Amino acid sequence: TDLQERCYNVFISKEPTVSKLQNDVVVQLSSIGLDPKEEVLMGSGYRIDALVEVSGKKVGIEVDGPSHFIGRSKSPLARTILKRRQVPS
Repeated sequence: TDLQERCYNVFISKEPTVSKLQNDVVVQLSSIGLDPKEEVLMGSGYRIDALVEVSGKKVGIEVDGPSHFIGRSKSPLARTILKRRQVPS
């Protein structure tokens, strides 16, 4: 395997961490009749927190709690900015 493939494999092998906020959002999605799939692996190697289907369209949901921001600011961390750029909306 080449370096790019090895890096990709390491990137996707990282176990996702699920926050209480993310769990709360998934519970609420379920309570309104949706069937959220959690931690869905995208082709880019990133995972989205939840994926639901609404009126035949798939909708990805990212739950960006406090750990995605610098201190108590509204400024996202670099890794959050990068993910937002690389995961299609």
